[in-house]
Amino acid sequence: MSTALSILAALLLLSLLVMIHELGHYFAGRALGFSILEFSIGMGPKLLKKKDKHGTEFSLRAFPIGGMCRFEGEDENVVNEKSFNAQKVWKRIIVVLAGPITNLVFAILLAFVTLSAFGDFMPAIYEVNQSSPAEAAGMQAGDVITEIDGKPVRFYFQTVDMILAVESKDLTIGVLRNGAEKELYLKNIYNEAQGKNLIGVTITTERMKFGAGESALRSVNYVTATLVETFRFLGRALQGNASSSDAAGPVAIVAIISEAVRSSGETVLRQLVLISASLGIMNLLPIPAMDGGRLVFMIIEVIRGKAISQEKEGMVHFVGLILLFGLIIFLTFNDVSNLLKGTFG
Repeated sequence: MSTALSILAALLLLSLLVMIHELGHYFAGRALGFSILEFSIGMGPKLLKKKDKHGTEFSLRAFPIGGMCRFEGEDENVVNEKSFNAQKVWKRIIVVLAGPITNLVFAILLAFVTLSAFGDFMPAIYEVNQSSPAEAAGMQAGDVITEIDGKPVRFYFQTVDMILAVESKDLTIGVLRNGAEKELYLKNIYNEAQGKNLIGVTITTERMKFGAGESALRSVNYVTATLVETFRFLGRALQGNASSSDAAGPVAIVAIISEAVRSSGETVLRQLVLISASLGIMNLLPIPAMDGGRLVFMIIEVIRGKAISQEKEGMVHFVGLILLFGLIIFLTFNDVSNLLKGTFG
């Protein structure tokens, strides 16, 4: 596939994830009796439009990225029984939460499809070092690690962190060897010179297939792990321990999906799982002009017993929107710089 077609496919797939997000808002709003002025796919001039019996205009716009679900009275002082700002606060909270939650649910469904069709990569032993705790315990090349210190290993990337997190000097590791489960007991895993746990192996990956039940469980765990990693990154960023190459903006995201499109269907699905989960998580953060920011004002309304004036809330969201656009511009320049330097991807 040509680069141009893969970029177009990436934009369409990214728009799909945004559309899924907006559909969450739409269906929640429709079910709870909100007046919805427009549901659009894409941005820019309208190419096609049609109104339904409820008065909602469905439109397809020129540029295949983004979309929106626009409620009556959401950002302006319009009050009637179906306008957004006239609805009870619990209804508004549900509508705001519906978008991010739909992205998270969609990520779980995509993960289930991916794991059911392709399986996943599990940590496997490539080489065992001589005179190491692993050798003394009888660990062999080809062993697939399934448990560490009694805790199941769901994903390859968890392995090192789980070993480092063991607080005792000894641990048990469950492995799968030639289809049979074995439990190995490793002694004295703490390396004084390195100041951390070392079991003495080189780890590679091995693809494994799972049944429907295991795939479903792993799908939920994958999205949960994405949530944890996102907050870890935010924590590092707040402490100044994140570099510019760690952050991905619009250009980088399109580049990632575009590369995945040229690679394989499995790679595309895995990237969409990650991006959909990240989109849901980021929208839940208390950032003005985003779903999480709106949710903060609604929670304050519940606590106070009355809403903050729409003018004040609107000003906060306006400032947040300006800062958000500034962040997008910064990330875009950062993406281009990293791509040109070859430090991204």
